Amino acid sequence: MRTRRLVSTLTAPLIGVVVLAACSRAPDDFDRTPKQVTTDLNAVDASDLQLPLIIEPLELVEPGWDLPPKHLGDVFLSASTGDETLDFSAVNVHGSTLWQAKRPSGCTEFTVSVDADGSPLAVLTDSDSSTDCDEDVTASAFDLETGEQEWGPVDVPGPMRGPGTIFAAEDAEPTEALALDPATGEAVQDGSSEVRRLGEYRGTILSTDGEKLRASGEHSWELSLPDNGWNADELRAVPEADPGSDVIALDAGDGVGPVLDRETGELLDDDARGVAQDANTGAIVTLGKQGLTVIDDTGKNELPVSVPQSVELEAAVGGLICLREGGTLRVHNAATGSLARGYPADGSGVVAVPGTFTPEGLGIVQAGDRTLLATDRVAEGSETP
Repeated sequence: MRTRRLVSTLTAPLIGVVVLAACSRAPDDFDRTPKQVTTDLNAVDASDLQLPLIIEPLELVEPGWDLPPKHLGDVFLSASTGDETLDFSAVNVHGSTLWQAKRPSGCTEFTVSVDADGSPLAVLTDSDSSTDCDEDVTASAFDLETGEQEWGPVDVPGPMRGPGTIFAAEDAEPTEALALDPATGEAVQDGSSEVRRLGEYRGTILSTDGEKLRASGEHSWELSLPDNGWNADELRAVPEADPGSDVIALDAGDGVGPVLDRETGELLDDDARGVAQDANTGAIVTLGKQGLTVIDDTGKNELPVSVPQSVELEAAVGGLICLREGGTLRVHNAATGSLARGYPADGSGVVAVPGTFTPEGLGIVQAGDRTLLATDRVAEGSETP
C-alpha cells in the first residue's frame, strides 16, 4: 500500500538495498457522461524495468495515468491530465478498461468508497464554470465497475479535501467543511456548528467536536481527546495517506499521530509517522518512535530495525516492507526485520516500486514517472505463479 508519496526513478541491481535514482473558464465542449468501453490494454515491454519478485511473472499494462490511483476490490481508478480536461479511466486487474469520463483539468481530487450494500463507488468532482474546480463545484458518484451514475450532481462548497467525501472552500474554517454520505450523496448532519469533519473512510465519517473523536455511518465509536492527549485544534487526517481499508491514520501534530482500527476505534499505534497495510497478509505496518511495528492477528511485533528520522515507510506487500531514505530503497522481511531480496539479484534498469495491491498480489507499481498495473495475465515465457 502507498503511504504518502511517489518515488523517483531507480537504477542498479537490488538485493535488499536499491539506489533510487490561473483560474479559467471550464470547457463546455465535452461530454461528462462516463462511457463504458471494455477495452483490453496491451502488455508493456518490461525488459528495461526491475520488477518486484512478487509480480515478475505477470503482464504489466500502462493506463496512462498521471494522478495517483485509488482502488477498491479489483478495480483501479485514476486520470491522465491535459490542458483543459482530465481523462479518468477505471481499469480492472485483468488489464481491461471498464469506463472513461472527462472532467475539467482542475478537478483532480477524487475518491473511492462504498454504497449501502458495500459495493464500490467512484466519487468525482466537476465544475461548469472553472477549470480550477474551485467555483460552482459539484460531486457525483458512479458504480466503480460500470460507470453508471448512482447519485449527483450535488452542490458542494469547494473541492474535495478528503480523505474521502469531505469538501470545503480553500479559505473555509475547519468547521465549515461538508461531509457527504457516500452511499446517498446527502450531507451528514452533525447537530453542532463546532463539529470538524476530518475524513470519510469507506462509509465511516470521522469528526471531532473538541472533546470527542467520533466515527459515524458504517461504523460508530468515539474516543476522548483529552484522555489520549490529543489537541482538537491540531488533530487532522492525513489526506494523502492510503493506509489500507482497515485503518485510519491521523496527524496529532508535527506529522506524527495515532493509527486507529476503522471498525472499532482501537488505538493500534499512538505515534506513527508512516503506516501501510499489506493487502496480501492483512498485517498493518507502522513507523514510529519505536521503529517498525507489525500488527497482525498474533499481536504487535516490534522489528529489530534501525530506522533514522530520514527514513520513510514506502510500502508493505507480500510479507515485505519497503523503506526509503533519499535515493535508497531498503527491503525488509516483515516477520524478522532482516534485509530481504525483493527483486532479482541480477536486475538492471528502472526499479518498479510497489504501490497499492489487492490481496491476490495484483496492483500498482511506480517506475520513475510511469504508473503501471500488474495484472492477473501471465507474461509470455513465464510460468504461472
